Amino acid sequence: MLAVLGIPNVVAATIAVAILAVVARRRVFGANERTETSWLDAWLKAIVIVVFVVFFTVYLPSYIIGTSTVADLDRNVQDLIASAIWGAGMAVTLGGLWYAHKEKRV
Repeated sequence: MLAVLGIPNVVAATIAVAILAVVARRRVFGANERTETSWLDAWLKAIVIVVFVVFFTVYLPSYIIGTSTVADLDRNVQDLIASAIWGAGMAVTLGGLWYAHKEKRV
């Protein structure tokens, strides 16, 4: 993945995301009343949720399956590893959404 994107592009994207997170942290992660949330805040929160879900359920299992260590294993073991990582990603995602809802952040 890093070879395709290039290290400078990955570093630039990481810096951009970090700056965006610092600038928009109160809007995205701040507690609010659900009935009085602005459209911008709702869209920012939705984007964060989608990126989080895609990273933990699509990108991370795919990346780990593509590593040389896991790629050399039997296909059934690869499937088991990918399923475990996907399940853990879904558990983290659902737990995070539950907690954010409990704290009135989404």
